[in-house]
Amino acid sequence: MPNRLLLIAVLALTLVACGAQPTALAPTASGQGLRPITLAMSYVPNVQFAPYYVAAAKGYYKDAGLDVSFDYNFENDVVVRAAAWPESKVAFATASGTSVLLARQQGLAVKTVETLYQKFPVVFFAKSSTSLKSVDDLKGKTVGIPGRYGESLYALMAVLYANKLDERALTVQEIGFTQAQTVLEDKVQVGIGYAMNEPVILRQQNQQVDVLRVADIYDLASNGIVVSEALIKQDPALVRSFVQASVRGLRDTLDNPDAAYTLSLTFIPEAKLGDPKLQRQVLQESLAFWQSDKTTSAGLGFTDAAVWTKTEQFMRDAKLLAGPVDVNAAFTNEFIK
Repeated sequence: MPNRLLLIAVLALTLVACGAQPTALAPTASGQGLRPITLAMSYVPNVQFAPYYVAAAKGYYKDAGLDVSFDYNFENDVVVRAAAWPESKVAFATASGTSVLLARQQGLAVKTVETLYQKFPVVFFAKSSTSLKSVDDLKGKTVGIPGRYGESLYALMAVLYANKLDERALTVQEIGFTQAQTVLEDKVQVGIGYAMNEPVILRQQNQQVDVLRVADIYDLASNGIVVSEALIKQDPALVRSFVQASVRGLRDTLDNPDAAYTLSLTFIPEAKLGDPKLQRQVLQESLAFWQSDKTTSAGLGFTDAAVWTKTEQFMRDAKLLAGPVDVNAAFTNEFIK
């Protein structure tokens, strides 16, 4: 497994020393009197960021006095750059709870201020002919994983951890980011991917698919908006205005996904869009992960302390964390309303 903690530390030192310049910024219309803000995203332009695109397209950020630019990079990079604000010029970033816990143990003072994914979105998937109905069905199977890093690895480890299984109960094969194709071609029996991605691709190929949701077995803290503690302390009004504008975009996306999809297309280069029908389905499958019974009562963007506590416990027991991390200091719900 790559030493992710060491990578975060090295990147942090580099950023603090010389600063980091945002790259691949999506053009936005600058407005007189608007404050320029960068949101660093942990993936390429994609419909998974629809709530933020909607907030920008419908003027919610502008209403909050913000001119938001979107910057795309790797998750480790965006977390480090958010931690290095203001030198990095990245005020906000999208990242998972696992990344926040890892960063905080490494001494990077970042905090989740809005959670988009209310359930961990990684799944095990297989052709229905394989019959993947429970964790027991994984035993003896060959399971394809992109590599021994990131959320897919944590998903595998969490499922084994929750069921007290040794990895030797199955065969793990590193296949890169070819999960759907590898399962389709029967090179592996089971793949690990995102609920709104690989299973959708296979169904588009007229395949019947069984899906085992990791969140139903052992839920983990998922993606949301991350900021530095320094920014929260210095300018809480900025954090609140950005988060609430983003939540408005999320609400509109949930209420009218067709309109949200159309608005999102203006932010996604055609070369990265791929099959429009597939991408529309990707958005549709994402909606259920962005809301829950708790968001109904506590509000969209809610961060669940119980899930974070379980995540921290798992990560310590699995040696992903070298020691305890104060969960209550790693997130806040103060800005979502």
